[in-house]
Amino acid sequence: MIEHGPSLQEASKWVQELRGQLVLVKVGGEMLASRAILNRLAKQIPVLVRVGLRPILVHGAGVQVDGECRSRGIEIVKHGGRRVTTPETLGVLVEVLHGLNQNIITCLKAEGIEAFGMDEEVQRSVVCLRRPQTEVDGVKVDWGMVGDVQRVDPSALIQDGPWRVPVLPSLGTDEHGEFVNVNADSAASLAACSLGVAKLLLLTGAPGVMGSVDDAGPISQMTAADAHQLIDRGIAKAGMKAKLEESLRALEGGVPAVHILSGKEQHTLLRELFTDEGCGTLISAK
Repeated sequence: MIEHGPSLQEASKWVQELRGQLVLVKVGGEMLASRAILNRLAKQIPVLVRVGLRPILVHGAGVQVDGECRSRGIEIVKHGGRRVTTPETLGVLVEVLHGLNQNIITCLKAEGIEAFGMDEEVQRSVVCLRRPQTEVDGVKVDWGMVGDVQRVDPSALIQDGPWRVPVLPSLGTDEHGEFVNVNADSAASLAACSLGVAKLLLLTGAPGVMGSVDDAGPISQMTAADAHQLIDRGIAKAGMKAKLEESLRALEGGVPAVHILSGKEQHTLLRELFTDEGCGTLISAK
């Protein structure tokens, strides 16, 4: 484990390049299930603010929602890893997301920076269309209260003056103003495009994108074409495939760079942004 973050000397050129820029960090529910991991993240985000970056957080709650549904006897139905969301399930989702959202904000404020989230209705900036019935593996699926993100309205998120960190849950509103469940990776990639961020960082349990199970570490840098190859050849599977697909969507939408990296270890966010070698996988358009 790396005990120290990047040196000031090494970080300075990257700080200069990114100062004043928006960077979006997506963290999944599996990361937030660990208080230690949340604390590590909460210590890194203030560093970004203090050196002049403008971070935005997007978070999910898949693990926590599954657990709460089981405890209440609510059936969990998923197709292709995507959740069918009944009104009962949505109620659990909103409750769980609110708790996680407040935990993140509390941790950030304890580190001396301002943040805001569901209590100020940031989720209403995520504008969706209700997902129609689709066919999955030959079965017609009614997704219920699930939305496909169309855009993210910056007016409630981007502020003048000292930066307050927006913390967006994986929740949006449909064309009727009703809450809908959204995929956190999809919300992050569309938010990155809508807001014009300089970097999209997807924190995961893996160290980055692996070329094969035998590799000693992740691929340090790759292009969109490389990512397509990993998907087409079946090397990237399940959650990593989904992250690569959202990374490609972000790149196609004008985001200059996407990073996939571990959220588990110390200082990974700072090392990926502010060192020459990084610690995860950097994906660029070309």
